[in-house]
Amino acid sequence: MAELLGSASWTCTCSQPAQLLTMDPWLPALLCFGLYLGLKIGAQEEELPRPQIILDNGSVVPLGMPLTIRCRGPPQALVFYLRRANQTEDPVGGQRPIWNEVLFSFPKMRHTMAGIYTCIYLAGLKLSPPSEEVNLAVAGVLPRPLLFVKPGRTLVSGSPMTLRCWSDQKLDRMLVYHKQGRVPPTFRKTPHSVGQLRFSRVRKEYAGTYFCIGYSSSQPFMWSLPSDPLVLKVISGQDPAVGSVVVVLGALGALLS
Repeated sequence: MAELLGSASWTCTCSQPAQLLTMDPWLPALLCFGLYLGLKIGAQEEELPRPQIILDNGSVVPLGMPLTIRCRGPPQALVFYLRRANQTEDPVGGQRPIWNEVLFSFPKMRHTMAGIYTCIYLAGLKLSPPSEEVNLAVAGVLPRPLLFVKPGRTLVSGSPMTLRCWSDQKLDRMLVYHKQGRVPPTFRKTPHSVGQLRFSRVRKEYAGTYFCIGYSSSQPFMWSLPSDPLVLKVISGQDPAVGSVVVVLGALGALLS
């Protein structure tokens, strides 16, 4: 039988019944050594940390644009593999890390590459547990929606404004965003393929270029082309009071969760 003494040391004592006495004298030692290896390998499996996966180009990548997925692990990681959920082909990989990470680079984003990704690594003879899942969507698969503004493209500071995004493609999820990032990206559930973004009072910094983009909840990884740009101009008025945005703001990276 084997007896563990603490977490760092162990002893192995093997009784020798009559049938073992006729065997080679090193057989009990090999049996104990095999038990030791099994315990050590099991401990190594538990100790391997999960790798980290990073989408360098963000969660939504335009069709035809370069794509880079970064996998990072501990110093003992020898080879990294990239896996996509529900894929039938073998994992992408076999790349050895430089320092502690690898870059999986693809020259062009294709619609077949969208999905849920994880990465794993090989340390010794053991595979690590998978990283956390990340969602990767492709933009440009569906036709572009239309973006309108009321009352017009030239607005007086402090006045109300409404942006409306419309599509004939049954897009029930839409995002309106400012090119320069002065207005946070705003997500809307749009059951009738029409999303509205209302501002109670327009600020001067709201001037600039706006776009909207959308997708269907039945295919959350296939996004439309961005709308044509909508350029707004904000002029000073008698009441330049700072207003508020009457919307629910959402971060772009959280849309696919």
